[in-house]
Amino acid sequence: MGFDYLWHGDQHPPTDLPITQVYGYVFDAQGRVVILQNAGRWNTPGGTPEPEIDRDSVATLVREVWEEVQVRFEDPVYLGYQSVGEDGGPPLRAQLRMAARLVEVGERAPDPDNGRVHVRHRCSLSEAERLLGWGAPARQQFKCAAQVAVQRWRLPVHVPAPAVTD
Repeated sequence: MGFDYLWHGDQHPPTDLPITQVYGYVFDAQGRVVILQNAGRWNTPGGTPEPEIDRDSVATLVREVWEEVQVRFEDPVYLGYQSVGEDGGPPLRAQLRMAARLVEVGERAPDPDNGRVHVRHRCSLSEAERLLGWGAPARQQFKCAAQVAVQRWRLPVHVPAPAVTD
């Protein structure tokens, strides 16, 4: 069984497609993006919407990013969504993607979901793309995130500062 990923830039998912993830490209002032390592795998911060506590997708992202990597952000921008299907079938779910500007880096703390303190890494988008290993289906996501960071916040994403890990 294989999964099919299709990027829908600057579009919202159909109302009948369940949203199962809200993830963010959170950029610092030096043009680096925050990623995390959880159980040996790299990911962008974010997670599953919890309707009982999250008002909307931005609230999900705020909560999940703080829980996983202890950073706060401002000015979130919706980038689009990735539809996920199986073996050429119709889309089964949607994964939202946003970009935001980092404003605070907090003390490292355990993720309430699993008790682990994730590795927090701020790096260039090209390094993030390599570490995440999402391949061709994600290239447009990275381009959209870079475009927002450059045009909206004037961040140096094409010549970021050296990576930082903590």
